Amino acid sequence: MNLKLSYSDLEEIIEIRHQIHMHPEVSDKEYRTTEIIREFLEKLEGVEIIDFPIETGLIARLKTGKAGKVIGLRADIDALAQKEETDISYKSREENTMHACGHDYHTASLLAVAKLLSENRDKLSGDVVFIFQRSEEITRGAKEYVDKGLFDKVKIDRVLGFHNWPEVDFGKAIIKKGSLMSAKVNFKIDIFGKGQHGSMPHLNIDPIVCASNIVMALQTIISRNTNPFDSIVLSVNSINGGSEDNLVVDKTHLSATIRSLSEENLERSIERMEAIVENMAKAYECKYEITYTEKIPSVYNGKDMYERALSSASKVLGEENILKEGHTMASEDFAFFMKEVPGFFYWFGSGEEGHPKEALHSKNYYCSDKAIAPAVEVLARAVFDFQES
Repeated sequence: MNLKLSYSDLEEIIEIRHQIHMHPEVSDKEYRTTEIIREFLEKLEGVEIIDFPIETGLIARLKTGKAGKVIGLRADIDALAQKEETDISYKSREENTMHACGHDYHTASLLAVAKLLSENRDKLSGDVVFIFQRSEEITRGAKEYVDKGLFDKVKIDRVLGFHNWPEVDFGKAIIKKGSLMSAKVNFKIDIFGKGQHGSMPHLNIDPIVCASNIVMALQTIISRNTNPFDSIVLSVNSINGGSEDNLVVDKTHLSATIRSLSEENLERSIERMEAIVENMAKAYECKYEITYTEKIPSVYNGKDMYERALSSASKVLGEENILKEGHTMASEDFAFFMKEVPGFFYWFGSGEEGHPKEALHSKNYYCSDKAIAPAVEVLARAVFDFQES
């Protein structure tokens, strides 16, 4: 069984990656990228495109005719609205849009996995589903797929996701048990007072004073209500309201986020936040409204999936190239898939000597083409190993 990309196949995949990188598309607008994916998959033996109600992105299935476990593989396909400032030959040609998170690499790598598995489909024991997901950068795509019935439409027993990690050299992988990426909730708080002339404080109810005290009080959630050994962040990211001169306004608006590697900690923090806002508003005679705009579960690799993923990746990369520690307070909507079926999330090193190892979302972000082959071979091997377990 050959699970290595040929030189010509790798060259083709790299060219596809460069084309996607040069023409990035932001969330919900990935039309050209979707067509590139479709055209490639339609040439593969045994692969069918699944009819699914999404404008961009694509679901495909490799049919084997066997009734074994079905493994899903997911790659995100969208880019970011920012200007690229690298000097690579395939730099973005689109104004203020770039693949600063490597989704071009993810897309190309999953296409390569599909080709390898198509060529070895007679050796598989069940079908494989390829999920090319739109709108990950706004953490909306995965939930949309779930809400529209992905797991009802297509049988999937286990799902695998992956992300590049530019601070780690290509050829290495981070295979971690437990919490990998944080759960988060984004929310808005509106404080309503009663505005009039600033010279008449006895006739006003000042929402700015109330909001300012809420900002300070929210910080005590981390320092006084959560375990100091658990990673958690609460940030008030904006506060808007007021006038330039002497008018006390009626309303002040705040936006904020809470991130935690522990979903239990996240729920406790939300509970405390609601209590603080309610009681602070009451203390300052204001009314309030809390609006939740986004809630993402944590990416958590369970013990059984971890042990299988570790064994599989070690066969391909060698134990010396497996890192078992690492986590981030960033979030990943792949977590919604992991709530539906057992899943595992890989980080693959994408850094290369001689190039800056800028973090994800940097205008100088760089992901090596040399990171494609190791990731493809690990994922292809993982499909076989997860079908057997």
